[in-house]
Formats: sequence, structure tokens, C-alpha cells
Amino acid sequence: MLVSEILRGLPASLEWMVLFNISAIRQLTDDNIVRAMYHLPEELDLSTYSHVVLANTGRFLALHERIALVDVVSGRECPSNSIQSSLYDRFAQQLALFSVDEADCLGLGELSPYAPVLLHIRIESGYGEANAIFEQQPSTQHYELLQAVGVQFLGGEQKRDYYLAQFRNQLPVHIHAGILSHFSRTGHCNLFFLQQGTVDARLESGLLQAADHRIQWGWQRGGQVLAALAARSASESFAMTCLPAFPATPFSYGNLVPLGFVLRALSTAMTRLNDRLPPLTPALNELNAKMNKAAEQLQTVLMDHRQDDLWAFHTGRLVTATDSVLVLQGLAPQVASQSLLALEQFADGQGGYYPQSWADQPQPGKMAIDAACHHWCQPDYATTCLVRSLRQAAQLPTQTPLSVLAEGMSDRAGLYFANPYLVDWAVAQAIATDEAAVALQQLLLDDTLESMNPDYSFGTYDLALSTALAILTLAALNYRGRWLRAAQLRLLSYMEADGRFPIAIPFYSSLRIDHEVSPEDRIKMLLVGAAVSQTQRGQKQIRQVGEQCHSISLYQDTNRLIGTALATLALTEAHVVEASEFRPQFNPHPRYQCKTHSDYIARFALPPYCKSELYV
Repeated sequence: MLVSEILRGLPASLEWMVLFNISAIRQLTDDNIVRAMYHLPEELDLSTYSHVVLANTGRFLALHERIALVDVVSGRECPSNSIQSSLYDRFAQQLALFSVDEADCLGLGELSPYAPVLLHIRIESGYGEANAIFEQQPSTQHYELLQAVGVQFLGGEQKRDYYLAQFRNQLPVHIHAGILSHFSRTGHCNLFFLQQGTVDARLESGLLQAADHRIQWGWQRGGQVLAALAARSASESFAMTCLPAFPATPFSYGNLVPLGFVLRALSTAMTRLNDRLPPLTPALNELNAKMNKAAEQLQTVLMDHRQDDLWAFHTGRLVTATDSVLVLQGLAPQVASQSLLALEQFADGQGGYYPQSWADQPQPGKMAIDAACHHWCQPDYATTCLVRSLRQAAQLPTQTPLSVLAEGMSDRAGLYFANPYLVDWAVAQAIATDEAAVALQQLLLDDTLESMNPDYSFGTYDLALSTALAILTLAALNYRGRWLRAAQLRLLSYMEADGRFPIAIPFYSSLRIDHEVSPEDRIKMLLVGAAVSQTQRGQKQIRQVGEQCHSISLYQDTNRLIGTALATLALTEAHVVEASEFRPQFNPHPRYQCKTHSDYIARFALPPYCKSELYV
């Protein structure tokens, strides 16, 4: 049955009507869910019907074979020969703007005091491409919450006597949101359009509930995935992949640090389950048990790989302060106390911490220093921040004065951190509970919020990782406003089908390579080497840093452990919406606008560590 035929069989007196192409919806999900979506009888054979029609007078089904509507409740056919004026006649002017019979969803209606509205949707590749005829441009207040049900406002244009608004609906998300609510708020979709795209208090409340349900589902799904991966940690090596500059080839390296992130995410998810959701359902009890078992196993693996109470990036390699503080992110303060004391061997005596120990000649437990890695031999800002925060959590005296952090705040960076938000998270944890750090806290909070993208994500590369870290930074600074929830909803959109988050590059290392070459060879190295490395991996890994030339190695989270762990952590953060909160200006510091890891490293991460006075 054609859409136009259905409209001609409905009386013009209807307050509102919305119809759906059943065959198009069945391609998105199974029949049981389709029946639940429209509250249809469980035994109903959907193949008999072309459309489901929802109206203020009831629910109807359009037959495939002939022009007739069937009342869902009574099962009787509805007479149409008595209709003098049809819904098609009433909205003829608006319907003339679209190819009516090509609509997979069509809505018409009028709700006082609003003007008549028309909604036309085509379904393509899992998305509903929607056009709505409004009286004027909607206010977009609370539109960040539309993400909770998979809807995005694309803008629109003012015509002569109406406004054409465009929306995109990610239908699998929309359906999933309905499943989580047991399809208890299906009428809200109609109400949103009948109200000319206005999100009133009722719709806001529904969207907030949908957001809470989806975010809760997200971190539970993340915990489930991480538990399954952690259960394999005793028998498998989940190493990262080192991507050195061309012509060197990639190799597996870094199997311990990712486990610290996973352990922290599992521990936090279990705390969230037990503290905020009692009593647990049987399914959540089972999830809790799996996460607990996996966390215990993961902690055993990490403790077994300690070397003198500390850790290396990879099994059997050099113990470092940086790798140790990253692993310690996952261990409880009482377990970590001995390791925190061991970290003092890396203290510089002025509040900073060296990333590792070194010597002029090879020695056990020390890096052999040469001109290529000389810049590694100085206190690392990010490592210092993490040591400070860990000592605070363990209630140990803070060895790092706040002045040390304040001094490095403007050009904050890490010798090995390839993402500015990873540095920010380290800083946020270091200053979060310090009453004297109010000015630094506000500076970091402002920087983070102002770097939010218009779509509520953060960063320009590794968007999922950057967004997760930005959320964690905001939460550590005790920001719980509406933009935290908006960012969490955006973060959920990056979750892949298997529950993990995309591959990212959180770390880097660099070697100076120009100290023994002529100026001519150096120019050739930069031009040829950078071009080749960009061809190989999409970004230049031979970079000019001040007066120096560096070869950059990137460390890829190949197994997606760190990205999934940080996203899960970010989704566990609670939020409180403040209706009067300002909207961020989207005015990011240049450190957040770099297009690639190497660009950020060359412009912001490495320069503080490549000062000429260090090379004497």
C-alpha cells in the first residue's frame, strides 16, 4: 500500500499521524523488537502488512495486497468510504514539497498552540534522513541530549513561509535506546516534532533518562569486554605496537602498561555497580563476579612482573618511573604503597621526577645515555604529576610543591605522552584535591571545556581516546555539568560492534638524529625522511624540533586495551545537569588543534624538553 493511499484513507480531523514502512524497519532489527516498538501482538505476521500507522485515535496496519487499514486492537478493517476530507487533502500544500510515496516514515499533525508540522524520513544505510517543516528555526535548547536517542540536528534553511529543518537519526542507536526503556517513551518522538522541535521539560526529562540508561549500558558493556580480555592476560601478551620512523619496521612492545589501565577500569566499574545500583539483578551479579575474578587475575599478573617493586613498559625491560606510575593507576593505594616509596629513587630533589635512571655506560637498571636520548634525562612533567596524585591517594606526604606544577602549566607536556588530554588528566589528578590549586584547577577546566568540538567530542585525532581523557579530566576537577554528559554520549558513538573502542596512539618516544650529520644531510633527512614516513603512516615522523631533528616512534594501542579502559572509566563518571550553565565557546588552545600525533609532539610535547642548555 502506498503512503499517499494511506493518507487518503485517513480523516482530516486527526490531530496527528505517523506511519512507518515495516519492511524498512525489519531490515534494522528482528521482528520481535519491531512488534515491541509499536506495541503489536506477539503473534502478528508482519509480512502481511506494508505500514504501521500510529494516530491519536489508535494504532493501525496497512495491508500489502489491497487498500485497507486494520485496527490493531480489534483486528477489524476500518471503513474509508465515509471520509469526505482526507489527511492528504488537509496537508496537500506541505506534502507537495516531498516525494510522499518514497517516505519510510511520514508524520503529520498539529498540536495547539503550535503550527502544523510535517516530517519526512528516508532510511539509508541505517540512518534516517529527516526533513521537517517547521514554522521557524527551533531554539536547539537541550539538543545535546538528542544524542541519547541517536538524533542529530543538521541545521536547516528559512524558506518563504516555513523553516526546513534537517535531522539525521542513527536508527540502531534509536532502537537500542527504546529497548533500554522498554519502549515506554515512543510518544516522545512524535511530541518533539509536533512541538516544532522544542524540547520542553517533559521531553528533557525523557532524554535525560535515555542518556542515563545508555551511558550505564556503555560502561557495563565496557566492563564486560575488559573482563574477557583480562581473563586472557595470564596466557597472552597484549603488547602495543611500536611504529618507528621509516625505514625501521613495526614491532610488538609494551605489554605491561596497558594492563594498569584495564585494572583501574575494572575496579572502578565494580565500585560503581556495588555503590550505586543495589540490589543487583542476576545479570549484573554475574558481570560483577566476572569483573572481580578478572581484576584479581590481572593484579596477580602485574605483581608477578614487578622488578624491585616497580615496572617496565614491557616484560623484562628497563624499569622506569613513567611506566610504573601508569601501571599503578590500576592498583589500590594500600597495594601500591611500597612501589610509591620505591619511586623516590627517581626524585630530582626539587619536587620533580626523572622518567628513568641513566648512566654513561651500561649498568643494570639504568639506561645507557648518548646524545640521541640525552633529552630523556630530565624531570618529566606528566610523570611528576602522576607521582604526586598517587602519593595523595595513598595518604603519603606530597614531595612535589604546587609551585613546580604551576611553573610548567603553560607548556605542560610529557616526554612520552602523544595526546595533550593524557597530560591534562595527569595534571587534573595531581591538583584535584589541593585547596591551594584553585587557580590552576580553573585554568585547566577552562582550557578543557573550551577545546570541546561542536559535536561534543574533543581533539582532532584519536577522537575517542581524546574525548575519554577530556571527560576524565573534567570529572577529576569535579566538573559534573551538562557538557560532561554530552561528551559521554558522544563517546558512546565511538564504541565498536565488539564493545571495544578504536585503536589509538597514546604514547611516543623520540631520538635526536642530527647531532652527527652535516647541515646538508640534515636537510635531506628532514625532506626525504619526513616525506617517506608520511607516506608510510599518514604523518611525518622525522621532525624539526627547535634547532634539533628528531625521529619519532609512535606506540599504538593495537589490542585497544587502553582506549577501551579509558572510555569505560569515562562512562562511569556521574553527572549533574545545570540548566543555567554557559555553553563553551569552542576556542581551543593550539595544542588541541594539531592534526596528527607527530604534529603535536613536534610543536608542543617535545619543545619543553629540547632546550639547548641541556646539551652541554
